[in-house]
Amino acid sequence: MRHFAEDQAKLLPSSIKDVQARRHFRIPVGPPLALGLLQMPVGMAYNLVMAITTDFQSTTYTSCHAFNIFPTTSAAAKSQHKVWALVCWLEFPFLIANAWLLIRFYRRNLPRPVRSFGCLMAIVMAVSSFSMLLWGNFAQEDGDSLLHIAIALSLFASCAIYMAGSFVCAKYYMSESSGLMHEELSLRLKSGLVLTYYMWVVIMWIFYFLHQKFCFPLGEFISCECFFIYLSTAYFDFYHVYICYDQRLGFFLSEL
Repeated sequence: MRHFAEDQAKLLPSSIKDVQARRHFRIPVGPPLALGLLQMPVGMAYNLVMAITTDFQSTTYTSCHAFNIFPTTSAAAKSQHKVWALVCWLEFPFLIANAWLLIRFYRRNLPRPVRSFGCLMAIVMAVSSFSMLLWGNFAQEDGDSLLHIAIALSLFASCAIYMAGSFVCAKYYMSESSGLMHEELSLRLKSGLVLTYYMWVVIMWIFYFLHQKFCFPLGEFISCECFFIYLSTAYFDFYHVYICYDQRLGFFLSEL
């Protein structure tokens, strides 16, 4: 093998490409993916601020005429439907890319008994991505319409399932890893977001059944923000992954 390498080094160049310096570079996946996934929490906060400052009366109106001091997420999105549709379309490619990377990541890092479960969670995230896209396209639908209810239920169910399932997967593969600083920080951040998400989901449903007396939709806003920020923690999962380019090999993805 050594003689082969030496003989190969002694070979004369056969073309101009053999004497040119090889061009190669790499682009980190984690930072642009995290920034792309942060568009929805920022967009939702923008919707809320604009709804309160420019359209407070109509966004806090309820058909049951209950006292309301805070716009719902759907009412805020309806008030700023053009901006929200743009945000959903801009984030959609990052959501699909995250789901694809998660499938590859889980297949490589999870043990065989839970590998299929991890891939299923990535598929659930892809389903929630399409639900978010539908929400952006049909943000002007009334809250009582069947389309709005179907989108809301689909989004809530897929988000709740993904939050729980992906957190279990994260606990599983991080317990098997060497305990790097990035992984410990990721687990702590995800733990806090999951706890906050489900706590406010419970509060949201309590006020849903009490909304005839007092409407307080703050829970749905905080739970949605927690979910979208949870998605952006993909940075910690893929901070070591790069999109690489080599003059001879072309583009390829580094190991997950």
